[in-house]
Amino acid sequence: MKKVFRFITGSVSSNANSYEIIYLLFRLHLGLSIALGAGLPKMFHKINENGPDDWSNKAFGASEWFINQVNDIGFTFISPSFWAYLAIYGEFIGGILIAIGLFTRLSAMQLAFQFFIISFLWYESPEPIVGMYFQQLFFFGYLLITAYGSGKYSLDKLLFQSKKAAI
Repeated sequence: MKKVFRFITGSVSSNANSYEIIYLLFRLHLGLSIALGAGLPKMFHKINENGPDDWSNKAFGASEWFINQVNDIGFTFISPSFWAYLAIYGEFIGGILIAIGLFTRLSAMQLAFQFFIISFLWYESPEPIVGMYFQQLFFFGYLLITAYGSGKYSLDKLLFQSKKAAI
């Protein structure tokens, strides 16, 4: 009974294997969902808006609606297209890197910044907690990954931390 009570009321240490597996699943989900759900679709746009949704009517590049959205937020220095492409590749490449655990903190930091803009600055009167809650959830997820890093099961750990131990 004591073990059950401790399990319900306690916390797991950060080096526990079960925690690391769950954190890996969290990283995989958050990374792949942004890469495949937001980044990849924005990399291609319809050639003819009234045409079919298949690949015969797709072209590589940021769509005009997304570039206009970036412009409306105020990212105009250099050009809105520059920032739109940066956001798209940040979502796609950053999401993949988070999923595999490579340059995890850098990717998570970039996506946390991007989702901070989306969650708290994009709308005229953003509402913390209840407004834009999916975007805010992504923001806090990327903030958590920025703080914690890649975890035990990652390419960062495999490639960079094992070399430290040898030195």
